[in-house]
Amino acid sequence: SIMQGCNMNCAFCIVPKTRGRERARPIEEIVDEVVGLAEKGVKEVTLLGQIVTSYGRREFPVVGGKSPFVQLLEKINDVRGIERIRFTSPHPRGFKQDLVEAYRDLPKLCEYVHLPLQSGCDKTLRAMNRPYTKQRYREIVDSLREVVPHMYFSTDIIVGFPGETEADFAESAAFFDDIAFDMAYIFKYSIRTGTPAESMPDQIPQEEKERRNQVLLELLHKSSLARNEGLVGTTQQVLVEGPAKKGDKFVGKTRGFRTAIFDGSERLIGQLVDMKVERATASTV
Repeated sequence: SIMQGCNMNCAFCIVPKTRGRERARPIEEIVDEVVGLAEKGVKEVTLLGQIVTSYGRREFPVVGGKSPFVQLLEKINDVRGIERIRFTSPHPRGFKQDLVEAYRDLPKLCEYVHLPLQSGCDKTLRAMNRPYTKQRYREIVDSLREVVPHMYFSTDIIVGFPGETEADFAESAAFFDDIAFDMAYIFKYSIRTGTPAESMPDQIPQEEKERRNQVLLELLHKSSLARNEGLVGTTQQVLVEGPAKKGDKFVGKTRGFRTAIFDGSERLIGQLVDMKVERATASTV
């Protein structure tokens, strides 16, 4: 955890009221913790914050055109023993050019981005009080794919937000399909007491939310399966996590956050190994 709180006011979210304003830990303190983890054998760290890309933007200065968050990424990239860096959950407004270029310049920053979309319809985004358009979102995706062509993307998206018409949903689904996410957390809108969306008119019936959810799940299955099948025949670096839940296999994650299942042994746990991909499903290689 590198920060607490959130300064955004998304219409569906209660977090700013429950966790307060953004508060960031000092860069040096975080780096010292990461050094300690590396000395214990940790190879991958994930930086956590409600909007992690907002880290320190009011507490710490921009240096050389780089935000405090990018400065932190650079320092962690220099920690001996750490091999992989991830972070979650960002906000599209945090993806300025310095962060895009960090994916190009920092070898330990995994080529995987969790980039919450919430809706692919501008009308719904405005109702959600999300300060970007789908065009701006696409520009971010394109800029990241420009610096790392094989970038992996996951997202959060909500179906059935109050006032989302069938046409709005169709627009959102088409955009979701066009981006071709590798993974997504698809949520059926549910009321959070005390949020602006609670009292919005035109609440969507539950059965319609279920239908829309299923539409996106099918689109996600198609794009995720195509991406994984494209890895067949390639060699992927896997960080071995431990025994798989079923059978006598082992499980780990690729740099692109694909779940890998393979033959292995206890001695490989915590190690980075190369795995040749022979088969793929929508969820595993």
